[in-house]
Amino acid sequence: MIDAHIRFDLSKFERSLTDIERKQLPYAIMLTLNETAKGGRLEVQREMDRVFDRPTPYAKRGVVFDRATRQNLQAAVVVTGDRTKGGLPATAFLGPQIEGGMRTHKAFERQLIDRNLMKRNEVAVPAKRAPLDRYGNMTQGFLNRVMADLQIDYRGAGATRVRSDKSVKRNKNYKNARFFAAKRPGHLFPGVWQRDPTTQAIFPVILFVSQSTYRIRLHLREVVERYVTANIHDHFAAAFERAVRTAR
Repeated sequence: MIDAHIRFDLSKFERSLTDIERKQLPYAIMLTLNETAKGGRLEVQREMDRVFDRPTPYAKRGVVFDRATRQNLQAAVVVTGDRTKGGLPATAFLGPQIEGGMRTHKAFERQLIDRNLMKRNEVAVPAKRAPLDRYGNMTQGFLNRVMADLQIDYRGAGATRVRSDKSVKRNKNYKNARFFAAKRPGHLFPGVWQRDPTTQAIFPVILFVSQSTYRIRLHLREVVERYVTANIHDHFAAAFERAVRTAR
């Protein structure tokens, strides 16, 4: 988990409070922290739109916020690894963008490595003719077909395990159009290739390239800190007024 905690110093303010105001102060602080954390999360998501090329909704949903309670007056904007449902946890692909370092291999990459088709210090990137979705990622259907042709029991969305002999016979173009991994050593660039059934030409669809270290692009804590500095006093003024009003 990667987080940015929100802190608020009220030590001087508390000296001038009435008894009712002092009693309602924890409630006001809780409201302030939660409203600030909510706004900080939105600010981080806006920053993702600025520094990344078409971040997916799934990636942006990986940024959440921990709520404060009356018993625990702490809140934080969080990139979580344990609350993201399905797929790769947000810390796996956002962590290197926030703290630098190597990105975690995706599920299909791990299976390519397990089959000794790709090296552990490599990552898979789309070649020119690989079909991409609107976020610039290889489509799930495409990866399903590739992994089926490579005889890998892939569990991606919509995957139907490896191709059976019957499915091969039903598809007349299968023999020519199938995907295959380049042998090592060999004259083809490491990766996954496909044969064009009309021209018999082969072309790469996925390339295996050396893994590189990510530089920090999403300055999570700095973004949250800027938002807190600019907004927390306004959030507190509104929260304190609400808290005192409800006590009367």
